[in-house]
Amino acid sequence: MAKRDAYFDNLKVLLIVLVVVGHLIEPLSSSEIYRPIYLFIYSFHIPLFVLISGYFCKEITSSDYRIKVVKTLIIPYLIFETLYSLFDYFVMGTEVLKFSYFTPYWLMWFIFSMVIWRMILPYAVKIRWALPISIGVAILAGYAVDAQYYASMSRTIVFFPFFLAGYYLSKEQIDLWRTRPFKIASVIVLGAAIAIMIKYSSVMRAEWFYGSLPYLALDHPEWTAGIYRIAAYTASVLIGGAIMILMTGRYLPCFSVLGRNTLYAYLLHGFIVKGLIATGFYETYSEAAWTMLLIPFGVLLAAGLSSEWIRMSFSWLLEPNLDRLFKKRDRGAEARR
Repeated sequence: MAKRDAYFDNLKVLLIVLVVVGHLIEPLSSSEIYRPIYLFIYSFHIPLFVLISGYFCKEITSSDYRIKVVKTLIIPYLIFETLYSLFDYFVMGTEVLKFSYFTPYWLMWFIFSMVIWRMILPYAVKIRWALPISIGVAILAGYAVDAQYYASMSRTIVFFPFFLAGYYLSKEQIDLWRTRPFKIASVIVLGAAIAIMIKYSSVMRAEWFYGSLPYLALDHPEWTAGIYRIAAYTASVLIGGAIMILMTGRYLPCFSVLGRNTLYAYLLHGFIVKGLIATGFYETYSEAAWTMLLIPFGVLLAAGLSSEWIRMSFSWLLEPNLDRLFKKRDRGAEARR
């Protein structure tokens, strides 16, 4: 087994914490207190998670690359898309039980898009100037009014440049930026970003960071609307880059180890967030000051769901043994070829 890089594990833990906290405070994100926090989280955490996912997809020429996509992404997607649809019907009280495998349920879009990104990656990297082309396509996609939630089309296109950039990125390139001058600059960038979020939160729309809506739906039908997506990209790169520069590469006991199981936290925390919504928690306590405890609760929840105990308890569901589904490779025939 290859030695794990604590740097990326630390990043993944931070990002899964932000995912969980972001979803917990989302129903309260219109309030004056939560809106700057929510905007800051969404300005970079999805693009950075996508970039890291692309970084770990470098073995695109391996013989079992597509089998791994089926085992680690497609099967879990089908399982959890089904479970969330059942949860929506029996707990959330939707009128009709509907399994929408081609319109991912809420947080399942990320897994659906990951399948597409990983399947097209071996072909995309053969295209000259693939990264700038993907950025151009993403900007143009905002003008298409039908590029929205079906098949996670809009988000798949909008965030693919980050996935592609992650594939091209090397640890050596990252380390070149993790120097004292750039760390000082990163602190300044984060400070400025937080100040801007606080001051202008009332006029900023978090939907620009979702990547799921066309410009027309964001009240910008003008032909120059693509500038706003460029601005969102710029914010994501600057803030996400600052986080990457400042992140420690040291192994942190009881923290770094959680980076191994972030998929568990991602797929499981949605049941708890939706459960809180179903109980009327947010409607009852939306004005209570103590709801700020949702933030430390989200940190603890992300840590708990990323623990080894959760992995041992739910590995049969998230990592089922599917070896019997696939034909055994004839290694002798491969060697002869």
